[in-house]
Formats: sequence, structure tokens, C-alpha cells
Amino acid sequence: MTTLSILLPTYNDDCTALVKALIQQADSIEGLAWELIVADDVSTDRRVIEANRSIALLPHCRYLPKPTNDGRAAIRNFLVDHARGQWLLLIDADLTVVDRQLVRHFVEAMDSADIICGGYRVLPGPRGNLRHRYEWKTRQLQSAGYRSRHPWANFKVSNTLFRREVLQSHRFDERFQKYGYEDVLLGKSLQAAGYTIRHIDAPVGFNRFESNDSFVSKTLEAMDTLCQFHDELVDLAPILRLADRLSGTAAGRLLRWLYRHNESRWRRNLRSANPSLLVFKLYKLGYLLTRLQLSRRGARQ
Repeated sequence: MTTLSILLPTYNDDCTALVKALIQQADSIEGLAWELIVADDVSTDRRVIEANRSIALLPHCRYLPKPTNDGRAAIRNFLVDHARGQWLLLIDADLTVVDRQLVRHFVEAMDSADIICGGYRVLPGPRGNLRHRYEWKTRQLQSAGYRSRHPWANFKVSNTLFRREVLQSHRFDERFQKYGYEDVLLGKSLQAAGYTIRHIDAPVGFNRFESNDSFVSKTLEAMDTLCQFHDELVDLAPILRLADRLSGTAAGRLLRWLYRHNESRWRRNLRSANPSLLVFKLYKLGYLLTRLQLSRRGARQ
């Protein structure tokens, strides 16, 4: 009998609607033994905490609050450690079900690969929201056909099925405590180990878009992560490769100058009701170039 663990890491996200939709789908699949586990990474929103606690009362479900917030990598390892299934389906708690056969698609794809990525679909969002504009611009890249062209470059864990032994033997790197790139480094490790990967059309919906200010702050956190793990990520992150090529060139010096003299103005634009994606690209590249320069100066001293 096939056994499946559906694993949802959450932080200040009410995932009760997502859980109920997944329960309904899993229950409808004959011969599937399943469980669903929500792990809370020390949420601070009392309303969300109370809502999510009710998940423990639902059939086949567990709600596990973590004692400490140790980052996105650690909570995923925590879920893997508590899972009982032969297959582990990781889904981020801030996503939504848009495919009534989502779980069935994954179950039917079992044994076709060690890792099966379902992708996501960008849904309509608030007018003037930077995160929505950013995701909407590249929404065509989320099809299984496109992702399959470069399967490891498009590896993400936010809606992905794994054989249990894959995540038991290759854990998320818990040095990654800030936002971003913990899944990228895991993908590098899994590819090197020779695991097989497949992309299918089994999308979840992306419809929760944080404020512009919050998204900018998270993006800068991700740039800090690239600096911190430069040597391990340089071959995996296009923006880091670009920053390395520009460092020490006239173009790189110009971008750092533009960032220094326009940082406040660019940030105001990105916080506004009409943020520019071009400004967003310049802002994060200028920030990354500046951080890399400071990091290298510090290393020489």
C-alpha cells in the first residue's frame, strides 16, 4: 500500500482552508494511506495560531508547534523527521488549491522519478503590488513543459513530492536561516547524488502577496544569503553570477554609484502604488554588488 505524508510548514499563515481541501482530495483516492502534518515555526499571530490548532482535530492530521524558530530549512527537516509516509509532499502553507486532482496527479506520478515538482499558478493580485507584478511577469515559465527544459534549475520545494529516503539522506542545510536559496543548495546536492527529477502540471495557487515593503525586505535578505554562501551558490544563482562578472568593471562601479545615489528614491518607488520592475532589478543588483564589495574588503582586512 502506498503511504503519503503531506507536510506543511507555516509561519503566521492560516492554512485551515488548504488543509481541508487536501484532506478531501487524499480521502478520495482508493488505496492511499495518508497523513497530513502542519508544523508551526513559532507564529506570532494569535488568531492564526488558534485557527491552525484546530487542524489537530481533523482526521489523519497532526499539528506540531516548534519550540524555537530556526528558519525555513530547519522546519522542513523537522517535518521530515516526524513523517511516516514512503512519499513526502511538501507544500507551503501560504498557497492554495486550484487543481481538484492535485494529490491524485502526484500519486499517479509516484515511481516515475525520485522527485516530482508540481509547480504553481500565479493568481490575480492587488493592483500595484510588487510581488504580484514580479510573479505575473514570469508566469509562463511555470508550465511543466518549460520547467522540464532545465529540470534542476527549476527545482523548488514549495509543491514537490519526494521519496522519503531522499530527504532522509539529504537534509536541508540549517545554516540557511535568512530568507532564500535553501532549496537551491539542496537541489545541487540531490543532482550530484544522481536522483531523478520530473516536472508535472499539478500546480498550487499563489495568491497571497505581501506588502511592497515586506517583499523588498525579503529580497534584500535573499541577497544577503547569496553573499553569505557565495562560493556554494555562485553557479546556481544567475543574479550572483552576473554580479561577479560586473564586479571590478566600469559597469559594476556605475551600478554601485547609481545604487548609492538613488537608493532612497528607488525604495520609495518600490513602496509606492506603482512600483517599477526595472527599478526593482536595478535596486537588488546594486544592493548585491555593494554587499559583495563590502564582504570582500572585510575578508582582505
